[in-house]
Amino acid sequence: MATVDSARIRAVVPILRWLPHYRPADLRLDLVAGLAVASVAIPTALGYATVAGVPVQVGLYALPAALIVYAIFASSRQVSMGPTSTVAIMSGAVVFAITGGTADVARTVALTSAVAVASGLFLVLAGTIRTGWLTDLISRPVISGFTIGLSILVITNELPHLIGVTANTSGFLTRLWSTLSQVPEANGETVVIGVLALAVVFGGPRISARFPWSLALMLVGIVGAAWLHPQNSNIEVLGAIPQGLPQPSVPAISLEDLPRVLLGGASVAIAGMGEGLAAARIFATRGNYRIDTDQELLGTGLANVASGFSGGMSVTGSLSRTATAALSGGRTQLTGVFAAVVVLLVLLWFTGLLSNVPRVILSAIVIVSVWPLLDWKGLDRYRRVRKNDYISALTALFGVILLGPLYGLIAAILISVLGITLRSSQATIDILGKIKGEKAGWGAVNEHPERETREGVLILRINAPLFWANSTRVTDRVLRLVDKNPDTRSVVLDMSATSQMDTTALDSLSTLLARLRDEGVDLYIARLHYSARKVLASSGFTDELGEEHMYHSISASVKAAQKSPGYASESPEDHEAARDG
Repeated sequence: MATVDSARIRAVVPILRWLPHYRPADLRLDLVAGLAVASVAIPTALGYATVAGVPVQVGLYALPAALIVYAIFASSRQVSMGPTSTVAIMSGAVVFAITGGTADVARTVALTSAVAVASGLFLVLAGTIRTGWLTDLISRPVISGFTIGLSILVITNELPHLIGVTANTSGFLTRLWSTLSQVPEANGETVVIGVLALAVVFGGPRISARFPWSLALMLVGIVGAAWLHPQNSNIEVLGAIPQGLPQPSVPAISLEDLPRVLLGGASVAIAGMGEGLAAARIFATRGNYRIDTDQELLGTGLANVASGFSGGMSVTGSLSRTATAALSGGRTQLTGVFAAVVVLLVLLWFTGLLSNVPRVILSAIVIVSVWPLLDWKGLDRYRRVRKNDYISALTALFGVILLGPLYGLIAAILISVLGITLRSSQATIDILGKIKGEKAGWGAVNEHPERETREGVLILRINAPLFWANSTRVTDRVLRLVDKNPDTRSVVLDMSATSQMDTTALDSLSTLLARLRDEGVDLYIARLHYSARKVLASSGFTDELGEEHMYHSISASVKAAQKSPGYASESPEDHEAARDG
């Protein structure tokens, strides 16, 4: 019993499986990678906190707890956990919808942390009941369009800080227009700093891809602020950042806000889920190891709960920081633990250095972080490969921009579900014929006229699962094909694509059977999966149809149809078919 319990614990807590076998030779690599991850995570966390509309320390508070908890429960060896553009802007949108944009900082911070906890609980539940497969229901084009839209929103939100103006925050179009209309009033010093900062973060990687340019820019900002005193030139600065470790606490929100926090947390979880799992899957493939999707949901969920109780914000796996960990040689999740230690040291002793850093520097760091997510080449590929994918991506993109990230996410999910439903509902039906040279081979005759059909037997293959959305059209199509072939005495339905059976599809089959019998036509069902056959049996349909009308192969069905009363076979081919069956 103790062995079973121990095995279950190790299954839920992966660190217990790999840490006892940790190789000392990997320690140096993980330590170096941890320093590299921290050098990227600290400035971007500060930036993403501003994207979420909370003080910059909230981004820092999220890192230690999230990195350590994820290291304990994750199945990925390399994913770096923390705030990202996706969860930051989604979190900000949720909190803005609750507060209406009021300037109550304490309430905004509490709600942001509460959304992180709610998001985490949603992910923990999803991982516990093993629903990771649901993440595959949102198509890649929809995710791409949604991500591009979010990135455009993030960049637009940073534009006012780049030129030193205050812009309207009520929506994308109004904010963009408000910013552009104030260009003549831009703060000259802020613009100069912004241009130089953008040049560093965009141009630096061309010189050295591994050098932490964002951290270097922050250090330059610290030194420059001590020398130039930017606050005296009306340049926006970060402001005072509390020194010391975050104090664990339950976010103080009202019961009135709780329903919207829970709903918002679910939306943040769904938005961040795709980004985090993408990072885990990409680097698992590159590292030649496997991840457990449900375990990833559990690890990410607990990381969010830990972040929220530490006064932090929502987190997920970051593609860019994970790439930093991998390029720096990180081998295990101790990379994240070492990065967390670095962040804790910064919180203990160095936050005071950040207070006079120009805010525009964070804007440059945020923009360079989301810039790679503007996947215009991918969008163009969808346009060239498949028009429907292109339309789905554009709909998600403009849904985010025009409706906002929360309703844009709902629109993106609806697009994916609608796409699945429409594709499944448009089931085609092929007339099948015998393939010469193959004993039991049957294929569509549409583009292969040499394939031999059977006189009096109409053999049809339904090329999609039969279910509620397509069952009526499928049965109507079968009846039309029977009408076009007036010599039909038997219909054989190849239902190999159907593994489940719902009540609507069952009722449609019953209607089809009754209509065919009214016309004096027998119905045979071939290759139906066992689970669907059980439904037909329990409903009484099998008794109505007759066991002798259901077979595991097309050939057996054709043979039975040829032996049915009223069927006359005079051709040698028909006798050959009976023998082949």
